[in-house]
Amino acid sequence: NSFREDGKIYSNMTGIVFLDSDTISVIPFKYTYKPKYGDLIIGRVTSSSYSSWTININSTYQGYLSTSELYDKNEQNMNQIINIKDILLLRVAQVDEINRVKLTIRSHGLGKFNQGTIVRVKQPTVHFLSEENAFLTSMIQEYTCTDMIVAKNGLIWINGLKENVDKILKIIEEIENQPFKHNLIKIVQSKIMNL
Repeated sequence: NSFREDGKIYSNMTGIVFLDSDTISVIPFKYTYKPKYGDLIIGRVTSSSYSSWTININSTYQGYLSTSELYDKNEQNMNQIINIKDILLLRVAQVDEINRVKLTIRSHGLGKFNQGTIVRVKQPTVHFLSEENAFLTSMIQEYTCTDMIVAKNGLIWINGLKENVDKILKIIEEIENQPFKHNLIKIVQSKIMNL
């Protein structure tokens, strides 16, 4: 989302600038999730057919999970395993030329959420917590005694005691409300210590 012109670097959108050695990238404030191979995402089952489930992946695109992902000769009714409105942790297995998004749950830790809270966040927050500062996410979990999964499609799963989930929601709100991220690590660390 950045380009060079006349020896200067510009962005073609409004967002947060991230510098990584010799690379400059801009994470837009307004962003529609575009699935990529290997992305860890959270989705909600919206419909089912004999061959697949349709998954809302918080994008302009729909995801599809094949029933063959859960094929078991002893299982007669796949709807007994996955139902409409279930929330799943998945990975993007393939995005084809017409942007059909094939999903998978064939990996350790993937599958249906049976508890926890899902919160939708802005893309800079996802980028900040999942890529730039994974240690910060670990610190948040440790200090609040919760489990947390930051998905690439702008959703975060949090599981723990209600008062601890509320603490994380306050931290996320702090991150979301900061217009600039350069001092955010210190701000979040201070917030964690004062909870």
